Amino acid sequence: MARCDRLSISRSICTTSVLLVNYYEVLGIPRSATQSDIKAAYYRLSMLHHPDKNKDNAASVEKFREITEAYEVLGNFRLKRLYDKGIIHTAGSQYAHMRPRFHDEDVKEEPDDPQTKFYKAHMKKSQVPHASGRTPIYNFDEWSRAHYGASFERRKAAKEKFETKERKRAADVATLEKEILLIGIAFLFACMFLVFKQESGLDVFLEKGPPAIEVENSIDDQQNKTTVQVSGSNDLDKKIVQQAKN
Repeated sequence: MARCDRLSISRSICTTSVLLVNYYEVLGIPRSATQSDIKAAYYRLSMLHHPDKNKDNAASVEKFREITEAYEVLGNFRLKRLYDKGIIHTAGSQYAHMRPRFHDEDVKEEPDDPQTKFYKAHMKKSQVPHASGRTPIYNFDEWSRAHYGASFERRKAAKEKFETKERKRAADVATLEKEILLIGIAFLFACMFLVFKQESGLDVFLEKGPPAIEVENSIDDQQNKTTVQVSGSNDLDKKIVQQAKN
């Protein structure tokens, strides 16, 4: 009897899976898509059809619900394998209740990646409500922090590194400008000192110049007098010698 129930449930699930929307078509990806492709498609479509951006668009809200259901199954490697085998077509609480009845022995338990764990942990409280409005609204901020937090932190770190580099460059430029200014001031003082020294030496030369000229003139006069005296004495000697000859 239990076996019949299990076969009945399996047939009903497989029949339902044919009638329901294809999750690969919902995400716009082929059946050969990798987990990275599935996540990328989900993030892109969820941002496009999120209820916070389409509050008055019922079609987008319903589309977001389908995207969420598709990613809950295809985003988990184990659930995706079961889905590809036609064993399940839905996940979450429904799959949790039916799981013991149609467990496939050849499907090994695969550990969930960190993003899938986070998603499944918050899936119940973050599902988009149906028309009945029984489930709470999707927490978009929490989802954004979980999936884009690492990227945001990298951009923040890069920005801080760039700002630190710019501040260091500005400080280096300011230091270089100060050094150039100090060198210019020192050079100006050196030029002023040399000019002052030259002007002081010229003044001293002008002040001591006339006495030196007078001394030279007096020396020349004395030399002229001595020459006259010598020439006079020579003439006298010549006269004496001439008289002696006579």
